[in-house]
Amino acid sequence: MKKAKKVQPGAPALEKGLDLLEALSAEARGLSQKQLAERVGRSVGEIFRMLVALERRGYVTRDPATGEYTLTLKLFRIASQFPPTERLLQAALPVMEQLAGRVQLSCHLTVLHGEQFMVIARIEPEWLMGWSVKVGAVFPLTQQYASAKVLAAFQLEGRRQELAEVIAANDRISGKKAVTALDRISAEGGNFSNDDGYTRILAYSCPIVEASGRAVAALTVPLVRQDRIPAGEAATIATELRAAAKIVSEKIGGVP
Repeated sequence: MKKAKKVQPGAPALEKGLDLLEALSAEARGLSQKQLAERVGRSVGEIFRMLVALERRGYVTRDPATGEYTLTLKLFRIASQFPPTERLLQAALPVMEQLAGRVQLSCHLTVLHGEQFMVIARIEPEWLMGWSVKVGAVFPLTQQYASAKVLAAFQLEGRRQELAEVIAANDRISGKKAVTALDRISAEGGNFSNDDGYTRILAYSCPIVEASGRAVAALTVPLVRQDRIPAGEAATIATELRAAAKIVSEKIGGVP
């Protein structure tokens, strides 16, 4: 006689709240109650009290002029206090400060965030002009971004293949072409070429690698100029970035 399948207990209210947070995280701009209800497949009445609770607890904020809801940085702050992330930031920030000073460019640290990637730290040099990204910003996995390619390339095989498929779908290319691009990144030890026809923002990027060989983060230097930089300057930036990524990897117990 077959055993009856055990029914897992549900938590409808929790799932409703998580649905709302996930819907907001996927949008660059705010969403109205009606738009949110459509995104999560519920009525406005069903989500109203949940939105009130999330706003009261500081997870979302409502624009008084438009009535649109957006995520606050509270989830990011909570994630930053998670021991592995805190350990990574403690190891990386001093090294990033030194790197920014040496190359006179900003640098930032990114991690995978589902099928996207998120900026968790940024250091600015003592310079009047430059290019940088906002901490907490989330971007899609696409070959347009050096960080995305590095984070995907330096994963264990199963996860690497999954992310290659995400990139292929986002860039509307074949899975084989996406894998080939990641293979090149792996072989070079990071992203040091902007001649692939996809890159939107010129940047160099290196993996921060843990003991298993998996990239837990990408350390990236966006380049100020949109044209080609002198070969000597490019080589210096690449050398400094490689050295910085190696130091951080060693600090978290990863492979050199």
